[in-house]
Amino acid sequence: MKLNLIPHRFWMLFAYAFLVACSSSSLRKFDDGDIGKEISTDVAKQFEIKEIRAQLATPSPTPAASVVKEKPKTKKKTKANAEPAQRVQVVRRSDPMPFDVGERLSYDLRYIGVTAATFQTEVLPLKQIGDRRVYPLRAKAKTLSLFELVYRVDDTIESFWDFDGLYSHRYTMDLDESKQTRKVIELYDYDKNQSLYWNRVDHVEKGFKEQKENYTIKPLSQDPLSSLFFLRVAPLPTAAGSEYRMPVIMDGKPWESVIRYLRTETIYAGGKNREARVYHLENYEMGELKNRDNTIWLSTDEHRYLLRVETKVKVGSFAVALDKIL
Repeated sequence: MKLNLIPHRFWMLFAYAFLVACSSSSLRKFDDGDIGKEISTDVAKQFEIKEIRAQLATPSPTPAASVVKEKPKTKKKTKANAEPAQRVQVVRRSDPMPFDVGERLSYDLRYIGVTAATFQTEVLPLKQIGDRRVYPLRAKAKTLSLFELVYRVDDTIESFWDFDGLYSHRYTMDLDESKQTRKVIELYDYDKNQSLYWNRVDHVEKGFKEQKENYTIKPLSQDPLSSLFFLRVAPLPTAAGSEYRMPVIMDGKPWESVIRYLRTETIYAGGKNREARVYHLENYEMGELKNRDNTIWLSTDEHRYLLRVETKVKVGSFAVALDKIL
């Protein structure tokens, strides 16, 4: 089972760690150069992360949230201008946005009620990919010292999320754990509606593995980390029985999350009681249901904080709970 929210992969690791003893081995480290050198020069340039220029170039065509038709320059119709040209605009920002650069949140990752690790998210200063401004989103997961005796996790995840369109351009994972090291780079080319997926793993028992794939993806997709932020902006339903569908990319592949409104209630999160809307979350891959036992809580205030996520596993349940607003 997979949940299109980052913490779920850590939950599964912890569950596994309770059943088996940890091994130790000398595992290789990966960096961007290891996989990045296999990308063509054109693709590397297309997804290069740069500082913001004083003036951005006119955006290139991207998946459209809205299409504005421009009038032809002359009233006379010819074969060249018989139909109005189309200018693509992708603007899905809310006004105001529920978060901004500098936001830092800290979550507890709990298994059967016991905190095993922390999960922190951060919105970094804006960067640029191609002619698009992007939010660099970063998350770090780290086991508490006591649980490191069972299974150690020290992972970093990054997403580069379109400032205006709120869709993912690039996603990376750097995993440093008791049983494995792993490096993942995913690039999303919406002109071709295709993902480029590179995955390198060095596992204590399974050894080294490399995977390079391309998949067809949907426009305006989210990666697992940007999903956490898009939930806070998306026009989620507020009536019982209504739903919202969100395209997500998992391991380079197209998934879809279906979010259904359940109720509104008050829960304790981030140091105080907060009113929250409660949603049920299901995940599908190519139309096949993969995971359904997920519940999320979003605050009803202007920040729409992700307050809590719960999922059931074979043995007990896991929860991610907002601990502090840093």
